Formats: sequence, structure tokens, C-alpha cells
Amino acid sequence: MSSFPDFLNTSTEGPQPILFTGEMIFRGMFSDFAELSAFLDVANIIAAVNDWPDLYDEEQLAMNEVPVYSAIYVEDMYVDYDLARATATRIKNCKTFITNVLYHDALGNKTDELIRRLFDLRDDVLD
Repeated sequence: MSSFPDFLNTSTEGPQPILFTGEMIFRGMFSDFAELSAFLDVANIIAAVNDWPDLYDEEQLAMNEVPVYSAIYVEDMYVDYDLARATATRIKNCKTFITNVLYHDALGNKTDELIRRLFDLRDDVLD
């Protein structure tokens, strides 16, 4: 956290936002949580890698021919809304279901409702 002091802000006063770490796992957690301790050696190996390839081929995604249906959650604490929208616009043939009623965990907790909405996109009955 000392490398990223912006994340240390816990005050709601002033212009600085409170930044969440979301689903991140930090080095200290491997000693703080027994469930993670068995993975410390592997985590150190992965953390030492500094030449990861690009996760996505943006040029290929811009030429995509496969229909893609995605959900974007307006108030998602883990994924920035504007970034999600911008990313979806870069994928050819991507239709988005944008919601402030379902949240980041909708696939696991509201599966039927989310999947129905995505199928509605596929069937062109959802604007």
C-alpha cells in the first residue's frame, strides 16, 4: 500500500475519492489468511513475472464476427462503468445490457434474471 498512497484515503471529506482494492490479493494476505498460505511460493513466482503478454488482442476484437452479449453494471465497485462501456465499444458485434438494478455478483446470485436479459439481447427484444 505504501507504493499506492491514494488507496490509504479513508475520509469522505474533501475531493479525494475512497478507492477500493476490490478482489485484489496482496502479499501480506498470504500470511494473514491460512487459506492462502499454501499458495505463497506460487504467488511469489507469479509476482516475479514482468513480461506478461497482452491479455486481449484489440485489433482482433475490433474484427470479431461472433455475437457477444455482456452485462455492464452502473454501480459496480470492482469494474469502472466508463471503462466497461469503452471496452465493449471496441468489440465488434458486442451488445450490452446496462443495469443499475443488478450488480457485480448477478451471474452467481441472480443467474436467471441476468441470463434472461442477455438472451433478450440476442433475440433483439431488449433495447
